[in-house]
Amino acid sequence: MEVERIVLLENVFCDVFENLAFMFGELVDTSELTNSSTNHVRAKMDFSGARTGQVMLTVPNEMCPEIAANVLGIDPEDDQVQELAGDALKEMLNIICGQLLTELEGHDKVFNLSVPEIQNIDSSEWSSLLNKEGSLGFIVDEYPAILYVRID
Repeated sequence: MEVERIVLLENVFCDVFENLAFMFGELVDTSELTNSSTNHVRAKMDFSGARTGQVMLTVPNEMCPEIAANVLGIDPEDDQVQELAGDALKEMLNIICGQLLTELEGHDKVFNLSVPEIQNIDSSEWSSLLNKEGSLGFIVDEYPAILYVRID
């Protein structure tokens, strides 16, 4: 992946996490993201229009309630946090995708975004995603995260 695109993806990813979830991210080499036995959740969405592609955000399960609590401005121990954790992750992905497309293509292009979907994945799928072309690794408040972007 070209350096300019990596910098753009890094900026969009970190800005969305910082502004929406008050969490701070940093780009790291995917080799630094250890393959823990922790289960992970992947949010995925496709887009079409001026260009087509797919964006995925994968994080450890235990990160999702923190994202939800921060996005919603509620206590992390609130009973609603667990129920809303998946929706918060999908919303993060939706905003990342929208901002990324705007940065890449400008405000005048129209895109159709699919509804984000979430899926639990195991450590072997996590490892596979780490090595997939188009994947970038991040550490967000000490949690590992993978952003995968494919633009056709």
